[in-house]
Amino acid sequence: MFVRRWLSALMLALALAAGAALMLQRQSAKQLCDEIALLRDENRELARLRTDNARLVAAQPSAAELEQLRADRAAVVQLRAEMETLSARLQARERAVVTGRDVRPGAK
Repeated sequence: MFVRRWLSALMLALALAAGAALMLQRQSAKQLCDEIALLRDENRELARLRTDNARLVAAQPSAAELEQLRADRAAVVQLRAEMETLSARLQARERAVVTGRDVRPGAK
């Protein structure tokens, strides 16, 4: 009887150990499935970002276009300065006409 009790206790302990191991494996499998789902979501987001990046790179102006835009901007700045100078000269002439003086170079 004594041996039978030990054997029963040993079988019970083995069954509990196997059950605990099975439960740990299920938890581990659940964690891995959750991680796989998270990685799939990240992979989809990465694919979307790569697509956006390719679209933005394709839409980027070439070096020649960029240089032309810079030159155009410089020309606009220069033209604005010229417009301000001409506007100031025009206002000075208008003031001179109103006051009866001629401010043109060489005028008396």
